[in-house]
Formats: sequence, C-alpha cells, structure tokens
Amino acid sequence: MPPYNARGEENGAKRHRAVLIGVEHYRGARNDLPSVTTNLRLMREALTDERTGVLAPEDLVVVPADGGGPDTTVDPNDVRTALSAARKEVTGLLVVYFAGHGIVRPDGSDLNLMFTDSEVTRDRHHPFVGALSWDNDVMGVLRNSGADWVVVILDCCFAGNALRAFQPAVGQNFALLTAAEPGVEVPPGDPRTGTEFTAALHRLLTTGKGEPVTFTRTVAGIREAMAPFKAVDGHPWIPDELRHGDDVVLALAADAERPTPPVPPPPGPTPPDDDVKPDPAKGTSRLPGRMLPGVVSRMTRTAAVVLAGVVALAGAGAWYFLGGASGGPCASPLALRVLADPDMKATVQKAADAYPKRDDDGCRTVGINVYDAKATDAVAALRSSSLWQEPPAACPASGDCPRPQRDVGAQPDIWIPAADSAWQRATADGASGGTASTATATGADGDEPAADAGKSVVELEPLGPIAFTPMVLGVPDTMRLAQSLQTGDPLDAIVSGLKEDQTAEILRPDPEDTEGALLATDALYASSGSGSVGTLEQRMSQVLRPMPSTARELMCVLADGAHNDLEDRAAVLVPEQTLAQFNLSAGEPGRPACATEALAHRVAHYPSDVPMLDLPFVQVTWAGADRDAAARNAAVHAFYDWLATDEDARKCFTDDGFRGVEKGAPAPPGGDSVLSKEDNTSAVREQVPQTGPGADVSTSLTGTLDRYRGALGPGRVLYLLDNSTSMADKRVWDGTGGAKELVARSMSSLGAGDSYGVWMTAVDEGKPATDLVPFGANTRAGAQKAVAGAGTAAFDARIAAGVREALGTLRDSPEAERPRLLVLVTDGEDFEDVKEKEQQRLVAEAGKAPLVRIVTVSLQDGACTPGRFGERLAEASGGRCLDPADDIAAELAAEVAKTGTGDAE
Repeated sequence: MPPYNARGEENGAKRHRAVLIGVEHYRGARNDLPSVTTNLRLMREALTDERTGVLAPEDLVVVPADGGGPDTTVDPNDVRTALSAARKEVTGLLVVYFAGHGIVRPDGSDLNLMFTDSEVTRDRHHPFVGALSWDNDVMGVLRNSGADWVVVILDCCFAGNALRAFQPAVGQNFALLTAAEPGVEVPPGDPRTGTEFTAALHRLLTTGKGEPVTFTRTVAGIREAMAPFKAVDGHPWIPDELRHGDDVVLALAADAERPTPPVPPPPGPTPPDDDVKPDPAKGTSRLPGRMLPGVVSRMTRTAAVVLAGVVALAGAGAWYFLGGASGGPCASPLALRVLADPDMKATVQKAADAYPKRDDDGCRTVGINVYDAKATDAVAALRSSSLWQEPPAACPASGDCPRPQRDVGAQPDIWIPAADSAWQRATADGASGGTASTATATGADGDEPAADAGKSVVELEPLGPIAFTPMVLGVPDTMRLAQSLQTGDPLDAIVSGLKEDQTAEILRPDPEDTEGALLATDALYASSGSGSVGTLEQRMSQVLRPMPSTARELMCVLADGAHNDLEDRAAVLVPEQTLAQFNLSAGEPGRPACATEALAHRVAHYPSDVPMLDLPFVQVTWAGADRDAAARNAAVHAFYDWLATDEDARKCFTDDGFRGVEKGAPAPPGGDSVLSKEDNTSAVREQVPQTGPGADVSTSLTGTLDRYRGALGPGRVLYLLDNSTSMADKRVWDGTGGAKELVARSMSSLGAGDSYGVWMTAVDEGKPATDLVPFGANTRAGAQKAVAGAGTAAFDARIAAGVREALGTLRDSPEAERPRLLVLVTDGEDFEDVKEKEQQRLVAEAGKAPLVRIVTVSLQDGACTPGRFGERLAEASGGRCLDPADDIAAELAAEVAKTGTGDAE
C-alpha cells in the first residue's frame, strides 16, 4: 500500500494541521532553552517548504503564537486548546511537535512536558504541576483523533520514555518519533542552529531526493545523522520510534515537481472546545476553542492569502461561524462536562460522541466533553468542591495541596464513577469518606500546617446505573484452578486454590486510579491468607513496576512481549469487560490494538466479596450556579434518559463487553455482545450474582487506601558498602561507575520522608559495621557528600555479619507495612568467601517477614549467575542481583525508587 500523502489528489480536500509547541523560557530551577525558537522556525520551514512541504502555511498552529522568545511564557492550557481543536477538526494529516524540557518519575514512568511555570513538588501523587502528561494529556487526546494519520515528534529529555505509553486506538494510523531512547537526556542545542536532532530533521525533510521522505525513511536518516553525536553523560544518541499503520509522507522529494493543491471546501461546523481545563487565575472569558487555532493564530501568518481570497473566505467564514447543516444560524450548544472513571472513560466517550442531540435545523444543542481523573482525586475533589471556585492560597512545603482544577479538571455536570462505592465515599459524613492524598489538618510529616481542605458545595444525585460489569480474577487457561471456584467464593479462597500447587502472581491496577482496582484491593487486604499488606504490595512492585493505572494498561503491558514469563503466571483483577476484549482473536471487532498473541486466554473467576461495578450516572449540581440551571438540568436528564433507554446507547456499552441494565440489575449478555463471542463462551458466565458495597464501605476503602500508601513509602533503605582495599586495587571504588558514585547517584531516588543510611563493612574481625551515614532521617546532599569523601580500610569486608545486622535494623520498626531495602555493594571477593552454611542461614533469614528486599551489586563479572550467593539472596527476598552485565547505575536507581520517595528528572 503506498504511503499516505497529504498532498495526494485524494487527500487534497481534507483538513490537515501541524501543532508546533516550543518552550524556551522557564522560571524556577530549569534553564532556558534558547535553541527552541530556532527549532520552531526550522519545523515551520520543513513542513511548508515550497518544494518539499506537505502542509500549507495556514495549516500551522504555533504555541506560542509569536514563535517564542527569551521572555515568552507558554501555558499548557493553550496547548490543551490546540490539541483538542485538532482532535476534532483534522481529517487528514496531523503533526504534533514539542521542544522543551521533559521530566519523568524516578522509575522512568509518567513523562511530562514542562512549561514556563511548571513545578516539581514532593507530593508523590502529583509531583508535576503545570505540566502536560504524555499519557493522559497528549496521547489520551490524540488517540481519539479523527485524522487519517497522526505523527508526533518529541525533542526533549526522556522523550523515549513516551514509547512506554504509546497506545493508539484500534485501527488508528499513528507514528511517534523521539529524539532519543528511553532514559536518555539530550543537550540543549545551539541558539543559532537549533538542537542537533531538529536541525538534522530539517535537513532530511528539505533535501530528500528521488522519492518522498516517508516516516520510515526519516527514522533511518535521523539515526544515521545522529550517530556521530553523544547525548548527556556520553550515551549513544539514537532516536527511537514506534509506528501503528503503514507509512506516511512527511516531505516531498526536493527534485520532484510539486502538484498544485486543490482548494479545500469550507470547513464543517464543530462543537466548541470544552476539553480545556480552565486556569482559575485567568478568569473564564475566552474565545471558543475552534476560533483559537483556526483563526487567531492563522490570521497573522496568512494575511496575504486572506487579502487575495477575501471574497471566497468571507463566505466560507460566515458558514463556519454561523451555519449549520441546513445553512441556518447555529447558536453555541450547551456544554456538559462528564467526569468518568479512567477504566470507563473510553466507552463513555464513545456514547457521548454518538449522542444525537440536534434541533430541527441540524444544529447540535448539547456538546458533551468527557474527561477522567484518578478515582481518589475525583472523590476528594467533590468532597472539597469549594476549592474548585476558591483554590487554597498556598500549599505546605510538602507539596500536598488539594487543587481540583489541577488534579481533576473543570467542574463537572455529570459524574460517572465505576461503582456506587465512589458516590458513597464522596457523600459520607466526616473523615471516613475522604480519600484525598492531601493533608487536612497537618502536613505530611505532622509538623506543618496543611492547606485548607475546603467544603462541599455540590449536590450529588445518582439517577441510576447505565451499565454493569463484575470485577473478576482473570486466570490464564494454562493454569490449574477448580471450576467450582468460578463463582460464589471470596477472593481469598480463589487465590488460595490458585496457589495451591503452582506459582502465581496476583496483579491489579493502581488502586489510587480506578474504583474497580480499589474495591479489589480492599478484598485482597481483607483476605486472611494474603499476608501483610507490605509484603503483598512489595511483591507486586517487584514483578511489575510501575503498576499500570488502568485495567487496559495492565493488559497492554502483559501483552507487549517484554513480560512473557510474568504473563504466563499472572492472574489479573480487572473488570470482566476488559478481560473479554483482550480474549478476542486477532481481527475480531473490539479487540484492543495492543493485544498480541503473547497474551494468554484468561478465564474469569467472580469473587463474591468484590462489589460489581454499576457505573452510576450522578448529576452534579453546583450551589450558586443559577444562570442556566433549568436548561442544564433538562440536558443532564435527557442524556441520562438516552443512555438508560436507547438501543444505540446500550450498544455502545455492550459492544465493549459491558452488561446492560434490566430492571436495575445486570442483564444477561445478548448475542451481539463481546461476552457472547466464541472466544469468551468458556471464559465468562452468562448469569453472575450481583454484589454490592457494604454499609461501611467508606470506612473500609479509606482504610485500604491508607494501608496501600503506607506500604509504598516512605521507605527504609540501608546500604552496606564494601570498603576493603581490594575495591581500590580493582579500580571499582572511585570514578564513574565506581561503588561510591553508584551509591551516591542512586540516592536521587530517596526523599525527605525516607529513613536511610550507609554502613562500611571493612572492619576488624568481631567489630560491627561502621556508620558512614547514620541510619535515619538524612539530607540527600549531606549523605552524598559523605559517600563521595569515603575511603577504604585495610580490613576484610565482614559481609555475613553486616547482612545479619542490617536485616535486624531494617525490621526493627513499629511501622510494619513500610517498604524496606538492603543494598549490598561489593567487588565480590569477600562476598564469595562467605562459607556455604553461612550462606544458607542468610538466605533463610532473607526470606523471613517482614520482607526486606536485598539488592546485591557485584562489580565482578558473573556474580549473578544462577546458584551464586547474590542471586540466591535476591530470589529469597524478592530483590535483584546486579553485575557488570547490567546497566548498574540505571537499574540500582530504579530499585531504590521502588522503596524511596524522591523525585528524579
């Protein structure tokens, strides 16, 4: 199939666009990037070049509109506006380019694009403020685009980390090109010539000869062009990519005759852009989203075109702003905002897009914007809803600060959580219903005042369920489990039966993010056979980190082929509809794009103690919002009535594997349901018992969240550092990649709330290890300075005694659920000299509770082969053994990040 060409005759009448985003000026700790302004100029030239460009100048939307400069501020809300408008309006080629700073969490997840006023806080749930999440704010918008092709180009540090969350929609043509591989930082470039990556891209797109420059040709060319360069810290500079679809032309051949593009027809009407999360500091008055990119930014660039074609454009413009399908004037539709649970958002969005609310002139009377937020954030925000209107004036130093505009988005008119339990928590009296991660009376450490938690100024009225789906434990059909356990038994009985004579891992998404995962976690914690919460959560984090946010993301991770061993033994707690979609064979409608043959077919088991997800439709009425209250109330009820009674609405949900509603209860799946497909006939039950939340669900779920957060940090980390003279003799003590540098660098994953220390193990026989950094609360800078100045000692490293004492110290804490980590760094000489009987005793001690993960770093080749001491310690404790065959610096930092609470860029 020939590559897609925006300038081809068949695509000339379509609407194409490039959204070019560049952030040069930063406030705070980040340096300005003067090369960005040049980058924007280079991309404009490359895409609109008279000979080679595939776009016209009027197809460009540049943020900032003036092209940038040393004092130009860039607001992420402007980018949201541009991306949202592009999602709705573009029907041909959509190119999105970003140049600026990028930032990730310590484990490399959650790439965020940084803007002028972006901040990094100590709030582990919302560390990046005023930034755009690649996963949620960029990929989440573009995957719903109506464009024929979407191409995204990222020129920023950690751009390659975006590849981890590359999840196009089914059948979508989408390509992603990143300046470097995951985990790699890139140099800032030259203000005169731009960054090396974008300058090379410009040359490729404007000088290609012989044939069009396609995406695949661009990838090969840019890798060859960047091969002579080095990224930050001497990393090889290798641009990376992923593509979903055939291929797409990014530039015409420089020596080819350029066809004259046909004149596009006037654009059709689009609903106003209601996806934007308003900034309370800027007020509420603004132009409709469709005007911002389509008119304001283009007028300044295309004055000559406007003057040349004023008569034709005047007619088209009048149609664009006023006309409807029948040619009559259309008033702006009433905008409804729908806040959905992340697991449910895609299907709710599909239903909203299908809602046929138009008047006799064909004008849309209601515009529905669907967005999602973490389930815990949504509950906390609705409980403190006054903070939507009056955000707290200041946050405590911890960064824990309830800001609904940041954490959730615009004020919703409708809330569709996954289950009624979320509504119960949002409306419960007293503290028992609150689930915010933010402090309400004191700061995170108990020694600082917290921000005002606000009060509720909303009425939350459930109108009824719109669909059902049970939470299930999806077990690979290659694993043994009695069929009698498929229904009617609590989760603990099912898990116990599964683990009876085989190894199994129980996985679920992050319970902070979705209500279904929280309900499943509540049952897991309540199970008498599940062991301590700390052990359970640390085991999950060992086999899969970071924990995916949604059920779909969890299944996509298992399907990507990088976790084959885990996939074979992983039982997943997910909604039945998600399991059913991923069970579908290749080519079946409804099969997720990320599903692969690596993913096992799974059988659903229905725990009796996990409430069914009932997708309640909750009307949100705001105190004092009287201006259009009657019309808004009527629109909300009309949308609910359509969802509850219309066959097309029902099909939106059943096509995605949900069960319909029949007299307020789950309906058996119909013949057209995903649940009734041949792939699922033996995997799901036609009739399942309806389970609901208990009366004390608010207290139970809030307690579960507290225990979950406690199990993930702050942590206790103790380094055992072999400082015997052999470390210096073997040249593994000082310098890049040496023991001291590895330890100091990994401390970037530790935060102020963590307890940690460094012990030196080279001591006289019978003496305890010495404190280099006393175990307890420390400043990271002070600890790193102490490590950098450490010297060796003329004694053998007392490895066995050090490990025993360190395990005792880490376990000596009343906070049983806190994660614990022992890091042992050695050249291997004294480590391997530990006698076999002593090794056996230490391995047995390592497996005891409470769990202490042991990460052994051996600077000697081969120390981590199966059967060696380091590997046995790791296996017994759920830890790791790292040797020179691994990227020790990156892997050790990632292991410490599983226990520590620091931020890393």
